[in-house]
Amino acid sequence: MINPHKMLFVPFDFSALFMRDIGRLRQLFSLVPEYLHLRDPVGAEINYMDYGVQLGRRFRALKAWMVWRAFGRKGIAARIRDHLRLAKLFAEWVESDERFELAAPVVMGVVCFRFVGAVSDKIDNLNSMLVERINASGRGYITQTKLRGQTVMRIGLGNILTTEQHLRNVWELIQQTADTL
Repeated sequence: MINPHKMLFVPFDFSALFMRDIGRLRQLFSLVPEYLHLRDPVGAEINYMDYGVQLGRRFRALKAWMVWRAFGRKGIAARIRDHLRLAKLFAEWVESDERFELAAPVVMGVVCFRFVGAVSDKIDNLNSMLVERINASGRGYITQTKLRGQTVMRIGLGNILTTEQHLRNVWELIQQTADTL
């Protein structure tokens, strides 16, 4: 299962499931009530009701097709490479400021980091306050999560318009907000 909305620039609400044996999936979900009549004869069109929980669904694959058609393989690969570069760059900035630490290895376009610049048993609260103040400023948006029981901040890259300057602006905002704590 992959979620192309995370790193392949497809709008939310689209996932892809790859199966080695599609027949097993069809067996699992097949249900032919009286009002649907009999299954299509062999060689006829695929009836997608036999491959998932929903009997009817929207055409979500169009979202992926549009993105892949617009950028092509090379264009998508170039954007992914740039987001990986930006994530590593952001991680370097975090590591160069002694008030912060990386909370996990950088994976894809996600950087988890933590403010540790105060000697306090309330570091988790300070990290939460940082996120709240940054988001309330309207100048940037970051998320928080729990990682090994600690509150950490999280930057997720996935917008095709994100540039190094955008990331630099958010990092400066994070540093300035940390200064006010």
